Amino acid sequence: MTQQEPQIDALSTPVVKVTKKELPLCCPRAGDTTTGLHPRVFIPLKQIGDEASCRYCRTLYRVVE
Repeated sequence: MTQQEPQIDALSTPVVKVTKKELPLCCPRAGDTTTGLHPRVFIPLKQIGDEASCRYCRTLYRVVE
């Protein structure tokens, strides 16, 4: 299950929580509102607690349970 944390202000970076079942992960993901706005890139996440951001849209992905 993927959850996006609420943004604090317009300049804050979105944080998307993903599970290990969703790995390997690419950005933008299918169905994202950013689909088609930048090239699809691999997000290097492997285990719970890992964090990485997209170099194009700066979305931060975090692996949770």
